Amino acid sequence: MLITDIKRNEGNNIGHVGLALIGEMARVCGLDTLVDRLGPGKAPQIKEREIFRTLAGLMCQGKTDFDHVREYYGDDFFATSLGLGRVPSAEILRQRFQRITLETDLDAQLPRCSVELWKKTGMQPEIIEMTRDDNKKEHWVRLDIDVSIFDNADTEKEGASATYDKRFGFAPIFAHLGGGWMVNGKLRPGSSHSSCEGTDEFILESLGYAKSMVEANVLVGAGSGFDSKERLETLCTQSRTGFIIKHNLRREPVTGWLATAKEHAQKVENFATSREKGRIYRGFVMREIGKKKRAVRQIFEVTEVLSKDGVFMMIPEVRVCVLWTNLEFDADQALKLYRKRGTSEQHHGEFKTEMDMERLPSGKFAVNAAFLRLGMLVYNMLRVASVDLVVARMLGLKKANRRRTKTVMRSMMSICARITRHARKVILHVSCPEPWFKVVSDLFYRLKTA
Repeated sequence: MLITDIKRNEGNNIGHVGLALIGEMARVCGLDTLVDRLGPGKAPQIKEREIFRTLAGLMCQGKTDFDHVREYYGDDFFATSLGLGRVPSAEILRQRFQRITLETDLDAQLPRCSVELWKKTGMQPEIIEMTRDDNKKEHWVRLDIDVSIFDNADTEKEGASATYDKRFGFAPIFAHLGGGWMVNGKLRPGSSHSSCEGTDEFILESLGYAKSMVEANVLVGAGSGFDSKERLETLCTQSRTGFIIKHNLRREPVTGWLATAKEHAQKVENFATSREKGRIYRGFVMREIGKKKRAVRQIFEVTEVLSKDGVFMMIPEVRVCVLWTNLEFDADQALKLYRKRGTSEQHHGEFKTEMDMERLPSGKFAVNAAFLRLGMLVYNMLRVASVDLVVARMLGLKKANRRRTKTVMRSMMSICARITRHARKVILHVSCPEPWFKVVSDLFYRLKTA
């Protein structure tokens, strides 16, 4: 029989099961302890941890404005799942978050919560096995660093300005560990470029977090905007650190690189597509950088296009890709590794659009900077849930090595649940098929014992 009517359930004990998981992760990662320690000396009616748990509960559903809390006024499920005495008003939420952000060093300490969450939940990185020139095997974990543009057009937010791609907003920088874990993130004015002031400090800080999380060597990957000989020299001095950074050709003539490629190429291939024919040269040369004249390998791939659409070219078209690296690997492996950086850009997209973090909620730069890093922590909470979805094979999801943030939010975090109270116990009743219940319950009890 078709549904003929719809009525509102008068109870307020029904909601999304993901809120209970987020509440447990807030405890596990040390967020509660951190914000309570930074809070005021006197005991307010609504504790600092309740402010941040509320924001985390909103962010995990893609709700990134303080006013979004209004729909949860009097919602017993929202409050109970997140461990709240009561749901704060939008005004209190905004004012208390702004106060603790402006009066403490919360922004600097939030990334440590992500490190603690990683350790307590037993997360594991993607390991890359590489073969050196002497045929020895090495294991690495990649750390991709990149800038992403947050479009905040038609606003007057502090720090928002014209970006390099002629939009108006911010230019935050991110560091992603292999597998999608966001190790670090920092909000920057829109006019900031990749190598602006503070970039070296950000990279070294991110390296420190990554090394505390994994035992393997860390491989830093970055685009040509981060090409700096001083930066390369600094990375060469770091223990357990490798790098693959694209060289910025600037005004170097491509014909010069073609001559270098013909002289030093270890591998030459002919290629033919439906439109083009030519040759590809791959190899490396050694260059000295910095005051100490350190020898660093420059890996090149030079493409010489000899004909297009069947027409021979009198002057060949030359395309050049050059990488800086301190790894003793052949050109094919290094180029393949660098080109996998595109996956980190997908993580940026998920954070910006699927979590709706692009348009930040405050007019104050410092408040938005802390809000971004809190969003980074919630993003990592969703990554914890995504691992269980990858392992589970009975959910009807396509086989994959990772799950998008949207899939986690839509499929797992939004499962309907109901709360009951009996014999001094609060019980969460999950309404879903058995395979989904097993995934949710396994994660819940894993967090309970962390």
